[in-house]
Amino acid sequence: MNTLNGASELDDALVSQIKTVLHSLPGWSSAQISLRVLSGGITNRNFVANIDGSEFVIRIPGERTEVLGINREHEANASQRAADLAIAPEIAGELTGFNTLITKFVSGKHLSGSEFTDRLPEVVDLIKRFHNGGEIDGSFPIHRIVEAHVRDAQVNGVDAPKLWNSLHAVSLRIESAFAKSSDQLVACHNDLLPTNVLFDVDRTWLLDFEYAGMNNAYFDLGNLSVNTELDEDGDETILTCYFGKVTSQRWAKLQLMKIMSELREGLWAVVQQAISTLDTDFVAYADSRLSNCKRLSDASGFEGLLVDAAS
Repeated sequence: MNTLNGASELDDALVSQIKTVLHSLPGWSSAQISLRVLSGGITNRNFVANIDGSEFVIRIPGERTEVLGINREHEANASQRAADLAIAPEIAGELTGFNTLITKFVSGKHLSGSEFTDRLPEVVDLIKRFHNGGEIDGSFPIHRIVEAHVRDAQVNGVDAPKLWNSLHAVSLRIESAFAKSSDQLVACHNDLLPTNVLFDVDRTWLLDFEYAGMNNAYFDLGNLSVNTELDEDGDETILTCYFGKVTSQRWAKLQLMKIMSELREGLWAVVQQAISTLDTDFVAYADSRLSNCKRLSDASGFEGLLVDAAS
């Protein structure tokens, strides 16, 4: 899920449809059900359903989300794995007809800035537990994902951004550098935005496994860093918490995957320009992310990062 905008009003027809589906599920045929909007989504519309006093999160997928690379069966597999590992909310069932999950509502809030970095070790611990939890269905080969986003945008009538050719060359060089080492693919979240991390007083949750799949662990680490705008100290914290210490190779791989994260996020927004019916400025969002991607790849230390990553 992204956080550019969100539904703010209840749609009576949709509410009626959701209630009908919920009443059809075992144990809820005569339940008292009320809904309220859960803000923060853009690819989907999200609600909290109060069902006989217990609260659950209901998500209604946006149009053509499969073009964004979302596979609902793979998402369900990853979500169940995360729930089993106690790093994500418990799954209560499937919303029949919508092909999405019903999950237990958990309390907490989203953090930013120093409040987020103060609890960064908790977030890294959850990511590492997911990575170490075994294989999941689906894959997220980041260098192929960005290429697929450009093709899908073009098929749906949106031209590749002007920066694509130069940034694609960057992606291929990063892929080549990583190929010289022996990283194993792990179960990755692949969408570690601040709104996909929920903090309660005494615990932390990861949310939204729509894009989860087997990938290089450094993509999650770089994705977390760039999405939460961490500084060098934050990056050192990530690597220290995850690996025990910082090395030049680990540092380089983290920085290079920050570039790939921005490239993917920007191109995701280009695809959204082609398929989304939401009133959101995806053009500006794509431009911002791709410009930052170029800034990172044009930095004077980029060549050294490639060398260190490949060492």
